[in-house]
Amino acid sequence: MSKEHHIIYIPGLLDSSPINKPFHNLAQFVWRNKGFYPHLYLPHWEKGQHFAPKLKSIVNLIDELTEQGFTVSLVGQSAGGSAVLNAFYERRDKVNGAINITGRLRSGINVKPTLQQAARMSQAFKESVLLFESENEPRFKPSDRKRVMTIRSWFDETVPASTVPLEGATNLVAPIIEHSLGGGFISILWSDKFLKFLKELSK
Repeated sequence: MSKEHHIIYIPGLLDSSPINKPFHNLAQFVWRNKGFYPHLYLPHWEKGQHFAPKLKSIVNLIDELTEQGFTVSLVGQSAGGSAVLNAFYERRDKVNGAINITGRLRSGINVKPTLQQAARMSQAFKESVLLFESENEPRFKPSDRKRVMTIRSWFDETVPASTVPLEGATNLVAPIIEHSLGGGFISILWSDKFLKFLKELSK
């Protein structure tokens, strides 16, 4: 692989909102200054009914970058977490590693909010979580899980704590509360945690 390490970054719901654009830009700026080449992919979670075409676009971007010889890793935040792990499964022979930041990976048992409540604005998000939970997670090999890191806030009112970690992966808890604030803190101020992890995997 090329020495250039590229990151496909997939944010969560309301990804195309102008309010979130400065945050996306700042996260990419920080990662770029640490030697990575970020590519922001906006699934437009609230547009379109299904997750399949969004997943296909992510996979196509992975293929495009890896065919150029680049090392490619995936970072997903919030709703983007299940999306990157589904894409990682599809191209685990090509992708270096995957990071889930405050992302729900399963429905959860007796948790609030329920997946139905959390996905009321996006059928595609619901489909992404269910695809990972029911089909892809059970197929992850131990070697795949070792290339995944999950990070959640110490307290998150939006994503239940039990739905974030992946068994066999590196699972961290950040000393921060609240979903959006936690995601920002992890993506920017805690970025060394997962960027170092991805860099080590690529050696």
